[in-house]
Amino acid sequence: MDYWWLWVLDTVLVAGAFLFFLATYYGTFEFFGRACVRALLPLIPVLLLVGGGGSSVFALTKVVIEKRGLSRSLAVALLVGQALVVAVPLVVLGIEKSPMHRLSYICAGHAPVLAGEVQLTGYSTFLREEWLAVFHTDEQAFRSFTSQAQLAPADGFEFQKLFDDSALKATRSGKNVSWPVDARCFKRVFKMEEHERGMIYARFDPATSTAVVWRGYRD
Repeated sequence: MDYWWLWVLDTVLVAGAFLFFLATYYGTFEFFGRACVRALLPLIPVLLLVGGGGSSVFALTKVVIEKRGLSRSLAVALLVGQALVVAVPLVVLGIEKSPMHRLSYICAGHAPVLAGEVQLTGYSTFLREEWLAVFHTDEQAFRSFTSQAQLAPADGFEFQKLFDDSALKATRSGKNVSWPVDARCFKRVFKMEEHERGMIYARFDPATSTAVVWRGYRD
């Protein structure tokens, strides 16, 4: 039996699963292409580390198959199965990426506890990052978030202008963002010594109890 095509199949399955998992870290499905590009760099060392061990397991499995004279179908199941054992959990973990974990990042680690109906979208590249969270909460929880995250009162028109130039405006979550006149707006610009990049804008509409938080940077 020719084993090279099974080795190629295993490599494609594992590499694809790792790329998918990493891409879900760097972006939501609406920006999956950009996220995949960002994921390629960390994918290289991951494959070097995993590839060595994976090739060794493949070679040992091949030796066992030949020594015991296993049937072709069982041999294929064993060789492909070991790749699926790695690939399937990675895909599942990528699909079920915790929204609250990402919301916490967008809110600088102080996401409102009472956040409900959370909608998230965004991406991260080498020179640009944009994340958007739209959710329902009460005014007290929102004020607690702005206080803990050290956001200061800001001009709502400044936030609207920035958002109009954002790639997130065309997303499903972005299209649901409205700009009521009485909404309260807050802002934080990270300083260099904080080891963070970019800024955070947050806006709360008391009429609908809807909060909009944008975090990002543009180099």
